[in-house]
Amino acid sequence: MGISQYFSYFAAALLLSAILVPLMRPLAFRLGAVDRGEGRRVHTGIIPRLGGIAFFMAFFVVSAFSLYRGTWDGFHNTFVGVLLGSAIIALLGFYDDLKGARVSHKLLAEVLAAVIIYAWGIRIDFIASPLGGKILLGWLSLPVTVLWIIVITNAINLIDGLDGLAAGTGIFIAATFFFISGADTHLQLSFVILVGALGGFLIYNFPPASIFMGDSGSLFIGFFLGAMSILSSHKSTALAVVMVPIIAFSLPLLDMVYAVLRRYYRGLPLGEPDREHIHHKLLEKGFSKKTVLVVIYALNVAVMLMALLFISRQVNGAFIGVVFMMVFAAVGLRLLGYVKFIPIVRELKQNFELNRKRKYFNYLIRRFSHGVGRNGTIGEVRRELTTLVHEYGLSTARIYFYPYDHVRPFFEYRNPDKQEDGKPIALTLPIVDRGNYIGSIEITKEMDGEYFLCLSELLNALCMLMHRYIPGYQETAAAPGLQLITPAMNNER
Repeated sequence: MGISQYFSYFAAALLLSAILVPLMRPLAFRLGAVDRGEGRRVHTGIIPRLGGIAFFMAFFVVSAFSLYRGTWDGFHNTFVGVLLGSAIIALLGFYDDLKGARVSHKLLAEVLAAVIIYAWGIRIDFIASPLGGKILLGWLSLPVTVLWIIVITNAINLIDGLDGLAAGTGIFIAATFFFISGADTHLQLSFVILVGALGGFLIYNFPPASIFMGDSGSLFIGFFLGAMSILSSHKSTALAVVMVPIIAFSLPLLDMVYAVLRRYYRGLPLGEPDREHIHHKLLEKGFSKKTVLVVIYALNVAVMLMALLFISRQVNGAFIGVVFMMVFAAVGLRLLGYVKFIPIVRELKQNFELNRKRKYFNYLIRRFSHGVGRNGTIGEVRRELTTLVHEYGLSTARIYFYPYDHVRPFFEYRNPDKQEDGKPIALTLPIVDRGNYIGSIEITKEMDGEYFLCLSELLNALCMLMHRYIPGYQETAAAPGLQLITPAMNNER
């Protein structure tokens, strides 16, 4: 296929996209598919967001015409699968732009589209070995393929937060795969058409944007590039070639990885939007939108040149370049204040330890409840209580039954391992039943990273114990349960 044919398809996609995009503006306003400049948004005013449907339609029409002309030859059926999966993703994004889709529904649709292209033969069958050759995946091929496509799809979707960013990044990644596809004119043509469609949209999306692509555009770009990158990597088993997709997507992947990490250690939902992506941090440094866009475009060009260098040399020394890129990215992000690496590592470690401790405390409480259920005497119950509060780490514990134990508690414990001069937190928790105070629980615990972990579970077990052993309440199993009234339970961590 000659340069003139490539150019004709590029021009057709560019022109059709440039015509369709303005037509989406009145439609977007009519349907209410607009972005308002508030919250985490970096723009002002009201901007329509159906531009993605326009450039998808341009891409689809030109691609369908090329199929009709027989341009794809033996690649015909495979590309039909890609178009079908891309159409599902674009429709998903269109619905999300109009109504808003749940994360679970979006994930389900992405999995469906990924399975469709897997069934059409686009799959990751092997992973190149650093020692040469390849490692066959076997039955793991399906989950690995689906995971790769979903990750890339959402990585592109996440960076779509600045005028011209997602479209420009898509163009640079597509250009990278165009050059590394070698003599495979089928793959090259698909990337040419995509670049043309995105170029027509970028005319209206470059800062200051008059229209946004929305999820219909960003999800489509990510899905299509993720699927076609698999085909590009099949051209060789050399490690450098197989690593090129990872290198080409390095910027959106890096942005996505840090988004997941920071939301995880802050306890936020992973799908919760924020203002801490790379472009947000650059804007906070005082750069204009155009300057930020040029900087990120320059990084994309550097990544593209590095990928081409790896391909031209075909050597395992690509690892050196990847390590350099990772170090460079880490230093750059640190200077931007994007991620404070030491706190995030410390926080992840602390969360891991707290989760282990929470499981252990729940195990202690279940064991205590089971032991109390087997033992019937007061002395045995007190021994079970002593074991529980000691292993739970309480400094002191007292349980009173009213009106019988105003002076002398039913149960009293003092941890011999705890220092008297420590800084304990003390909680007094009244227990009421049908409006009457029937007892109380007094506990203290030294201030530490655990505080009162699993406090509600512990108190529930103690309350059930009191209901069982308070004189006069044993025979009222059918009576309403005891109720714990205390705002102090909010101290649970």
